[in-house]
Parts: sequence; C-alpha cells; structure tokens
Amino acid sequence: ENIAKGSFKKEKGYDAGIRGKGYVVNSLEAALWAFWSTHSFAEGALAAVNLGDDTDTTAAIYGQLAGAYYGFRKLPPEWVDCVYSKRFIDCLCKWIAYEGSQPHSNN
Repeated sequence: ENIAKGSFKKEKGYDAGIRGKGYVVNSLEAALWAFWSTHSFAEGALAAVNLGDDTDTTAAIYGQLAGAYYGFRKLPPEWVDCVYSKRFIDCLCKWIAYEGSQPHSNN
C-alpha cells in the first residue's frame, strides 16, 4: 500500500531509507525509486545497483520496468554488445515476435 502511495519518491534515495533488501516489496520500492529518480536506462540501472543490499533483484525489477519504458534502442550499445549469445537471443526474439503475430486456433 505504501508503494502505491509513492513511498519510493524520496529524493535522497539510500539516505532516505530506500533499500533493495531480500523482501520483494523492498526490492520493488528500490527499483521504482531508481526509475523515478533518473532520466535514462543506464543512469537508473547504476542507481539501482549502487543502493547495495539485494542488487540483483532490484536491478532485475528495474530492468524490466525501464526496458518497457525506454525500449531496446535506448539501452547503452556498449552493454548490449557484451551480452553473451547476443545473436541467438536476437534470433529467438524475432521468432517469438513472429509467433505472437500469427493467428492461432483453439485446438
């Protein structure tokens, strides 16, 4: 309920008590803070991990939110180029998009 009321809207972030601890509510609040308080995918991702504590969960949640908002083209190219199996993932994404665009029967 506190998150819905904007508990993540704290300008001082970590100093104001924002923590990405193991509890999912804390990680969600931390990810929302990173998204709310920054202006780019990269800036927010760095803010999310720099909070400390459960950084992988906070960054994963942030990445999903910010990725949906900013889109693929706003990801830092130097980060994308370093992804393991990038060509395979690109191919898989195209296949999933293609399959999603095809009409399916209920059989």
